[in-house]
Amino acid sequence: MIKYTWEFLVTLAIGTFLLGIHGEAKLKDTIVINGTDWVDTEGRRISAHEGELARFDDYFYWYGSSYKNNPQGKFRMTAGPVWNGVQVYRSKDLKNWEYRGVCLPRPESGFGKVGATGRSHVLYNQKTKQYVMWYRWFIAMPASFLMVATADNPEGPFTPLGAREVGTSTGFGSDMNVFKDEDDKAYLIYCDHNQPDAEGGNWRYAIRIDSLSDDYLSSKREGVIVFDRGREAPAMTKYKGKYIAVASGVHGWSATETSCSTADSPLGNWKNQGYISENKTWNSQVSDLIYLKESNQVMALCDQWWIPDRADIDKSRYLFLPLRINSGKVSMEYLEKWNPLIHPQKSSD
Repeated sequence: MIKYTWEFLVTLAIGTFLLGIHGEAKLKDTIVINGTDWVDTEGRRISAHEGELARFDDYFYWYGSSYKNNPQGKFRMTAGPVWNGVQVYRSKDLKNWEYRGVCLPRPESGFGKVGATGRSHVLYNQKTKQYVMWYRWFIAMPASFLMVATADNPEGPFTPLGAREVGTSTGFGSDMNVFKDEDDKAYLIYCDHNQPDAEGGNWRYAIRIDSLSDDYLSSKREGVIVFDRGREAPAMTKYKGKYIAVASGVHGWSATETSCSTADSPLGNWKNQGYISENKTWNSQVSDLIYLKESNQVMALCDQWWIPDRADIDKSRYLFLPLRINSGKVSMEYLEKWNPLIHPQKSSD
């Protein structure tokens, strides 16, 4: 029988206690808290609106637009140079975000200086070894261009390559997102303002999906329709064998419910599931979806426009919310506090 000294037992007890405290503190430090201001590791407010969460190597990257010095969120050409470039942050745990700078700066002169840039989304192309950013440059309706830029690393600087035509009747597109499948094929999901020629009338706001070229630098212009009309701010992912697309209503900076469609292939027949959120998506708008392998779930990045300060849109908060799928039915859930990288309790499916 092994005998332990009193000193050893005391030391063991203290070590176990301290380990427990350390573990609880570490866990607490990775808990996402919705309904609060989001700050980076230096305590500064995170400014990465209408953006994306991407994952490259060991880091998550958060790309988005800054509305600093543009408190009312103006975006037309007549408002002048109202955007401040695309910001990038990085994190290993989705909680603690390190600011890495401006990865796509606003040009000081010429093409792109005026108007507004947003909806920046980045893919890595394994063949070309390039990071490819798709983003929107808006002047005034219907002049909304989908643009491409490339970089050698995820933090940029990204070099603009100019506008790209997409699968609409005019070649123009607006709010957009990107998705890379398991076979490395990539897709562009975007808003089409145009009515079909035979209809005329007001703007349509359909949501379409095009496949991208092998280098991800251009659209193949198929224009498969996901939502027929009345939608913007789309996002797309794959989860539990289903392709999932979501979009908001068309209400400017005001919150709406989130619509959802599912399909068995990216270009293939999409089935509308209706609304999957509550309380106008908890006063927010989804800007991106990301699959998290650690917890085997999908998380939505959302903008809470004008919350908490109606006088300054750059202070707008963010929500990280889980998407659930049970028996083929998709739903969103509001959680005040959670760790997205920890597997939830086993669902019914």
